[in-house]
Amino acid sequence: MLINEENTDIILINPEGEIIFDDIGNYRYFQLGMESARGKNLRDLYVNLNEDYPLFKAAREGTATENFEINLTTRRGIELKKIGSCYPIYDGSELAGAVEFGRFYYDKDHVGEIEQHSEHVLYRKNNTKYLLDDIITQDPAMLEIKGQIEKIALSDSNVLIFGKTGTGKELVAQAIHNSSRRYGKKFLSQNCSAIPDNLLESILFGTTKGSFTGAFDRTGLFEEADGGTVFLDEINSLNPDMQVKLLKAIESKKIRRIGSDKEVALDFRVVAATNEEPGRLLAEKRMKPDLLYRLAVVFIKLPDLADRKGDIELLVSHFINYFNEKTNSSVGYPDKEIMDIFKRYSWPGNVRELRNVIEGAFAFAEDNKIKKNDIPSYILENVASGVKPQKEEGLQKEMDNMERKLVLSAYEANGRKLTETAEFLKISKQLLRYKLNRYEETDR
Repeated sequence: MLINEENTDIILINPEGEIIFDDIGNYRYFQLGMESARGKNLRDLYVNLNEDYPLFKAAREGTATENFEINLTTRRGIELKKIGSCYPIYDGSELAGAVEFGRFYYDKDHVGEIEQHSEHVLYRKNNTKYLLDDIITQDPAMLEIKGQIEKIALSDSNVLIFGKTGTGKELVAQAIHNSSRRYGKKFLSQNCSAIPDNLLESILFGTTKGSFTGAFDRTGLFEEADGGTVFLDEINSLNPDMQVKLLKAIESKKIRRIGSDKEVALDFRVVAATNEEPGRLLAEKRMKPDLLYRLAVVFIKLPDLADRKGDIELLVSHFINYFNEKTNSSVGYPDKEIMDIFKRYSWPGNVRELRNVIEGAFAFAEDNKIKKNDIPSYILENVASGVKPQKEEGLQKEMDNMERKLVLSAYEANGRKLTETAEFLKISKQLLRYKLNRYEETDR
């Protein structure tokens, strides 16, 4: 099979080298802001292509080349290795061009570019790169969330995700979209705190020519996502007026462009996210109850990494394997001392922070080994300033006993009700249920 895990990028050229079709994981390799290479000449993407490049030969001479390797430098100065195969394309008996199935490997100096890479070739066209299987976990609470996603994905109910920065809210939102019947349509994302409210309104709902100085006819996010999913991150940053307009659009499934008197009926699903407790938003009257309840038909609370430390080893292994694969490297797993540091650190930036730390350590690692001095000094200082246990197992057991007493006491004090107890302890119901089940097993 030509398109597989080893060949995830596709380029189709005519005999002159003009790109007539492309599906590339990361167009930022070549030019910031580029969304497609179609219409450009392949020679314009690199500084060191010559006429013996396999794809040129396939388009010019009809020569197929399989499993070639070549080192290339993009116009941005990014050095990378490409591995791929090229095949000529005929229109009857006439040579019409050639197609290349390839894969890029980064230089470690440009490992940061990987963040923008689209992982799954089948899902690039709907603007996503994450599937349900990309949620890496063995934590019971997170596994329950994955099961919840599978169940809710097939409905059209709106979803509200609550999680601190770096817990993976957009990953979950994309997993919902790609597990749903809407996966063939677009997933469009907008961070509501990133731009002013007046501009956000035009981005979401579109504009009509002449509605204000410089305005022109432009579709908004909801129109573009017709049939698909709109992900609104940091929904808690919206002002009251925008909340009212958003609520009306969600309830009626109709939008009106700025300056227009015509309403357009649309089919979209809204997945929203907040990095603040919904209860707090309501208590402080920063979120209209009607909007919050309309969004939270399904509510998902993502745990902090500090609450799922059993996943740290799994995530570290995943990120190292990921960067090794993308750079064709063989950096090894950190030793016990480094893993102990990771387990003792609180990770306020959650999974995103852990990924960034591994990315940085990976880039600095020499002799294919991550050393202690490859870890950011702020983490080492933070861990060193804490109380270092003399007997880690004894301390852990004592902490487990204290947690057990606290949880069971809170459970009884709240009438053995999951929701009230979870809110009191400021943990998810899923995590509370897991802890209660574990304590029951211990007591048997």
